[in-house]
Amino acid sequence: MNPARGTTPSRKAWADWLVVCIFAALLWLPTFDFFTGIDVTRPPDENRLPAPKPKLTERSFSGFQNYTGDTEIYFNDHFGFRKRLIRWCQQWKAGLYHDYSGHKVVVGQHGWLFTGELQMIEHYLGMQQFTPAQLRSWQQLLEKRRDWLAARGIKYLFVIPPDKHSVYPEELPGWLQNAAPTNRVTKLDQFVQYMKANSTVEILDLRPSMLAAKTTAPLYLQNDTHWNQFGSFIGAQDVIHSLSKDFANLQPLKLADYRWTNSPTAKGDLLSFLGVQRPEKNYFEFTPQSPGLVPQVQASENVVSTWKTRKPGAISENSSANMGTMIIFGDSFCHGWHLYLGSRFQRIFFFGENREFNVRIIEENHPQVVVNEMLERMFNTHNPGEIMVRDALP
Repeated sequence: MNPARGTTPSRKAWADWLVVCIFAALLWLPTFDFFTGIDVTRPPDENRLPAPKPKLTERSFSGFQNYTGDTEIYFNDHFGFRKRLIRWCQQWKAGLYHDYSGHKVVVGQHGWLFTGELQMIEHYLGMQQFTPAQLRSWQQLLEKRRDWLAARGIKYLFVIPPDKHSVYPEELPGWLQNAAPTNRVTKLDQFVQYMKANSTVEILDLRPSMLAAKTTAPLYLQNDTHWNQFGSFIGAQDVIHSLSKDFANLQPLKLADYRWTNSPTAKGDLLSFLGVQRPEKNYFEFTPQSPGLVPQVQASENVVSTWKTRKPGAISENSSANMGTMIIFGDSFCHGWHLYLGSRFQRIFFFGENREFNVRIIEENHPQVVVNEMLERMFNTHNPGEIMVRDALP
């Protein structure tokens, strides 16, 4: 019989219940993951630790208020399937809209990725500049370190590896290249010019060597902020060349002493920020031709920086080398130097804090050379006055 006009046919009850059950399951699924951890997706790289579980430290109105706020922050960092949802969002943006953007990554041309952190764009365009007081502060800091070491017969060298965009500006996105003024001056330009005019501290700006070597092979990884092994070799070669002015028996680093092959890999810190995967074409492996060039390297995890940070360090030893001891206070860019500088020095202490100048470690190990290695973008943002206070040198 046809239903009366104005009425609608009834739906089957089981279909309604199915919709209700699916809806309820979707609502409770994040809560289930929150308590069970069934989502095994790799956490997104956020360059920070997730918020810890809140603790009620004070039984008062303000204490409960703080606890409530901390609970919300904790939940925002740990709600169910957060990791999977972030990965899906990144992958869908890349796949559907070819959008690889992120606050940490600048997408360049021909597959090149650049870091967007530490005001990279403003520094590249020359919008950020050192004040005269800041330049004098850098000069005073480095002269104090140089003079303290010189009084003990120790050579000092301050080394600045360039950021990737300083060596490959042509691979930056077109809009950023077009925005750069032709007469732009970066902070590093300012500093190098100022120190040449006002100080005798030896500053090793690696940009000229890197720019000259880029015609031989790629120097930086496309998917990563770091240089590759060839770039690391060129930097170490420049360090050895600079030190050889004071040490006649320091033999130069030769590319012919190594076999190096291109070995594509899937690694890349900038790729991990975007949540995508693709091969890295600019990865090289270097193998010494002679056993005497191979140092023994062991991790050093026990040294606490005067900056109260624990960053990975290493000790390199090579009994075949003709130089004594070197100490390097640097960042991740000097990791590749274990192999190259370790072929020339019998013992090298690598410390992973580039602001460090640890007097106790220097006095205990009697080095011939102390190197401060500081990546360009970190040099741009470090406070020399704060570093000088932490050094506490006379």
